Amino acid sequence: MENQKIKAVGYARVSSKMQEKEGYSIPAQIKLLEDYAEKNNITIVEKFVEAETAKQSGRKEFNNMLKFLNKHKSVTHILVEKTDRLYRNFKDYVTIDESVYTIHLIKEGKIISPNSSSTAKLEHGFKVLIAKNYIDNLKEETQKGRTQKAEEGFFIGQVPYGYMKLNDKKTTVPHPQKSLFVKRAFELYSKGDITLRGLRQKMYDEGYIYAPSNAKAPVAQLEYMLKNECYTGMIKHNGKLIQGHHEPLVSKYIFRQAQQAFKKDNKPDTIQKHMFLYKGFLKCGQCGKTITCELVKKKHIYYHCTGDYGKCPSKSIYVTEEELDKQFNEAIKAVTIDDSLADYINSLLEDTYKDMKIITKEKSEYLRREIGTIKTRQDKLLDMYMGGEIKKEVYEKKNANFESQLENLERELRVNKMSDEKFINEGQKILEHVKRLYSLYLKQNMEEKRKMLKTIFSNAWLDGRNLRYEYNRPFCYFAEMGKSNKKLPRLDSNQQPTG
Repeated sequence: MENQKIKAVGYARVSSKMQEKEGYSIPAQIKLLEDYAEKNNITIVEKFVEAETAKQSGRKEFNNMLKFLNKHKSVTHILVEKTDRLYRNFKDYVTIDESVYTIHLIKEGKIISPNSSSTAKLEHGFKVLIAKNYIDNLKEETQKGRTQKAEEGFFIGQVPYGYMKLNDKKTTVPHPQKSLFVKRAFELYSKGDITLRGLRQKMYDEGYIYAPSNAKAPVAQLEYMLKNECYTGMIKHNGKLIQGHHEPLVSKYIFRQAQQAFKKDNKPDTIQKHMFLYKGFLKCGQCGKTITCELVKKKHIYYHCTGDYGKCPSKSIYVTEEELDKQFNEAIKAVTIDDSLADYINSLLEDTYKDMKIITKEKSEYLRREIGTIKTRQDKLLDMYMGGEIKKEVYEKKNANFESQLENLERELRVNKMSDEKFINEGQKILEHVKRLYSLYLKQNMEEKRKMLKTIFSNAWLDGRNLRYEYNRPFCYFAEMGKSNKKLPRLDSNQQPTG
């Protein structure tokens, strides 16, 4: 009797026309999936295809696939060409629960399933983690250009209420109507004899309209406006004040008077709060309620369940932050890897690097084509101006727009070229961090520790006095390998990691 066929979905994706030329086309991927299914007693019950462009991307079909799988519980297999066709980012990776689904990476010759070894899962997870770091690095490099623009005194992104950008997208000037609204709001509030709600009504009564769709300004927006130092000619970026190129709408004296008025209005500039390391991070292991914390006599921090007395047995148990520190520290130690595991993972980076080079190559090709297109349009525009077909004002406006686009595209192209060189170094840097994860954690300030906790742990519960937790991927695999203490497979030129 023929074995019952495995039910699966197929997923195919391209992110540019260039990928189709290099053999990544949707029809080619679908044929690969169908041939694989036929050879392996698999029935593809539904196919999902995604066509993206470098200009506009989306994951509509990826999300439709997840909805389909959630609805049809009997379908637990996913067929895909290879890793980078399925995952576009780390969020996609986390979304697909490999404790439920079996993922067939056909070109890589690997199957990641609930029964896969921790080594295979670790390899798979770390590849995605490196790819995510690679994409983050591209974003950071792009952000540097924006930061430089801010440090030169120019607004990046949307300008504050009361200002507008000229057609060159760089020069900021006062808005003819909105700037008057800002000036009058500061003038009235700086006197110190009116509340924000009173100011809102007063502005309306005097005929100052905040916006056509919202005549009266929201109180929260008024407060934000009156505390924004940009109206004195400054720009705030990354917590630093920089002298801007835009015209001030109010004097620094009026601004200081407005800040004094906030105190009279019982609205302090800042609200001082004690920082609690584990606040909002823990749930009660008995009733599921949030674990809260409190500072006793400004010295000791205690954590306890917020559940009702009599309903939760843990309600009366108070755990010190020091007790939690010890338990979290041990949990982080458990996923701090040793040299042998780091060396093994490092050997995987070369394969991932090859995959990522394809992505950067296609992105560079797209950017070069866009640059060429814009330069061609610039030449035509100049010919039209020289031939007297368009006026000088029209030429300058359109040419300024082209120059702005070129600046952005050329910067992105430079970043894309640099990213290839940095990829391996970034991966090795991550490995060094994971090798020193515990010691790094101990050195961080409160805010950075909270970030690390959210990166390492997916869930954490306080069960009485005992901490229970689940690791995020791929840290859960580090923990598994630490427990099993299995000898890692050796990689040579002819050997693939086991799946």
